[in-house]
Amino acid sequence: MRNKLFMATLAAAIAVPVMVAPIPTHYAEAAGTKGTVVLANNPFKDVKVNSPYYKIIHEMRDAGIIQGYEDGTFRPDTTISRQHAAALVSRALKINDLTLEKTKDFKQPKDLRTDSPFYNDIKDLVEAGLLELDSQGNVNPNKPLTRGEMAKIIAVAFNLEVKADYVFGDVKGSKYEEYVKALYSNGVTTGYEDYTFKLNGSLTRVHYVLFMHRAMNIDADFVAEPIPTPTPKPTPEPKPDPKPTTKSPVKYSDWSYQDIKTKIPRPAGYVAGEHEKKNAEILKELIIENGHRGKGSFNIESKSWNSSSFTFEEKLRFNAEYAGVTYEEYVSIINQVIKTGEVYDGGTFAMYFNYQNGMIYESGTDQAR
Repeated sequence: MRNKLFMATLAAAIAVPVMVAPIPTHYAEAAGTKGTVVLANNPFKDVKVNSPYYKIIHEMRDAGIIQGYEDGTFRPDTTISRQHAAALVSRALKINDLTLEKTKDFKQPKDLRTDSPFYNDIKDLVEAGLLELDSQGNVNPNKPLTRGEMAKIIAVAFNLEVKADYVFGDVKGSKYEEYVKALYSNGVTTGYEDYTFKLNGSLTRVHYVLFMHRAMNIDADFVAEPIPTPTPKPTPEPKPDPKPTTKSPVKYSDWSYQDIKTKIPRPAGYVAGEHEKKNAEILKELIIENGHRGKGSFNIESKSWNSSSFTFEEKLRFNAEYAGVTYEEYVSIINQVIKTGEVYDGGTFAMYFNYQNGMIYESGTDQAR
């Protein structure tokens, strides 16, 4: 019934003239086609026709489940946040006339505004026990969704049942075990090549859409195969930490925190303390003048983010998205304020660099809290 509902909705949504073009066989297999792909009407600018996900992305777009961005892009490789994941699954359920069972009383998260466009989507998932609040009472809408959370959301939302008692070694005994089993035994996920699932890993927008699409189009004849036991890798002998072979696009971010605070060149006329105070006042004025939503800061030492729930690069990509600029533009702006010592005024957001503590201070994005 689930598949019929989705395909009926999709048929109505894509009843437009189309063109057919050949694509390489290996792409066709990955995309679930037979050597050709139907060119989408008004395709996303950043989803190429030879992408193995081209067909699925535009099917889901034409069904009203994904919308993309105002600039005509889908940004498939962007890490999906909890709020965007909630929005996508909510649209899919509404389109297919499905609802989530409420299993918990809703307690207003401290970090979720009632005027947020994702408020009702997140509320529904919290009430269904699919998104949890942290110990501080926050739902962390901008935080990356984990693969474990994804498994629970999709298994429950689309009523997937466990068809075979196969479990990944790194999932066994976890609170997500039955949900991952449901995904694997229905062909929604295959896991990684090392026979792990990586519960705490994040996932991209395109992979989340792919998992949803598979869950909405279950093959009734699919038979899962047993999951092999991973072969333990030999423990390598300890070696001295090598010097970084690559650098973050943010200048000086591969330096130690102490060096960042003391050795980054200061701009002409810099006076410690007074310079930072002046920039803080300018930023405060811009917040009021442009109606920015709050002020926040973050450390540019990239390795300090290794123990965080997401990487330094992911942090930069989230901020760029909420600032309404590309990742490359956002990084360029950071390098500019570090070099010049000036406050950058982008209209919808602003930022400056504090040389004394090695922090970027910004306003005007959901990340600035």
